[in-house]
Amino acid sequence: MFGGIVKKTAFVLVAAVTSLVLSSCGAPEGQSNGGSAGGSGELKIACSQQEAFCQKMTEAFTKETGIKANHVRLGAGEVLARLKTNKGEFDVWSGGQAENHLIAQREGNVEPYVSDAASKLPAEFNSGDGAWSGFYTDSIGFCSSEKELDRIGAEAPTSWDDLLDPKFQGKISMPHPATAGVGYMVLYTVLQKFDGDQGKTIDFMKKLNNNIVQYSKSAATSTQMVGRGEAAVGIALDSDCAQAKHEGFSDLKNTYPSEGTGYEVGAVSLLKGAKNVEQAKKYFDWILSQQTQDQFGDVPSFAAPTHPDAKLGEDVPDQKSVNKVTWDVSQAADKRQELNSLFESEVKSSGEAK
Repeated sequence: MFGGIVKKTAFVLVAAVTSLVLSSCGAPEGQSNGGSAGGSGELKIACSQQEAFCQKMTEAFTKETGIKANHVRLGAGEVLARLKTNKGEFDVWSGGQAENHLIAQREGNVEPYVSDAASKLPAEFNSGDGAWSGFYTDSIGFCSSEKELDRIGAEAPTSWDDLLDPKFQGKISMPHPATAGVGYMVLYTVLQKFDGDQGKTIDFMKKLNNNIVQYSKSAATSTQMVGRGEAAVGIALDSDCAQAKHEGFSDLKNTYPSEGTGYEVGAVSLLKGAKNVEQAKKYFDWILSQQTQDQFGDVPSFAAPTHPDAKLGEDVPDQKSVNKVTWDVSQAADKRQELNSLFESEVKSSGEAK
């Protein structure tokens, strides 16, 4: 969906604690982990990454800083909705695409903060005004089941146009743009492919719609469908494909469109109305540091760290080798509502995909 150790021992958990963490990774969305919700000085984190990452990084922050913290795992859309209705519920937002953090800022829910740690990151991983900084990154790829490809007599796609092959009719899954940020990333990426021409973008998506078996509600669902043989190809983040392979779907293969693909900057923001501002700033600084990002591979997280000196975990896709389209975070945020509306009215209603 979507960003890389120094002192590895700082993140190693004793066996008993590891067992406890693993047993709690299945906590349902919207449930708090890592501490009680009350108490002055206890950092409240809205976390928009996989639950295992949210859990372990919250615990690591407390262990390394002594600051009590708890998190609630929420999708980016859920965070945006709760910021509108319950300002002050969270102190910091950790994870989710930078476009969503920019939307939160425009809606008056982000307090600008320029972290000293942000200066160590490449410019593409920072907003110019302190609204957000990026701590992980990954790219859109085509996650294919080699078994299913063999069965239908198709090759793994290596271009956007390859997805239109009739062999893939009813064999492609992708996240829905309205419910998953990665789905919208696909729309914006195709827009860049056609140099901003919305008409060509919608025409392409209509053709692609003929081959879509399902628009999934969440980003990772597409790769899981491919792993189970319910689709041959999933348009998904490369990190989610690597995660699914790590979880046992061993025949998955990730490829990229040769003409360029979209990429995610997973961001952190200080939220307006935060009750624990100093603790939130310390978390902001901490998550951007090399020492923290060195730990990502041990979670394991398959998104790449943004710090240029951080260690790349085993099997984490190397983002430096990916051909990427031009990605304008501000424009992507501006176009979101319009492109999603066009998708609903002209693409989703034109075919049989669910």
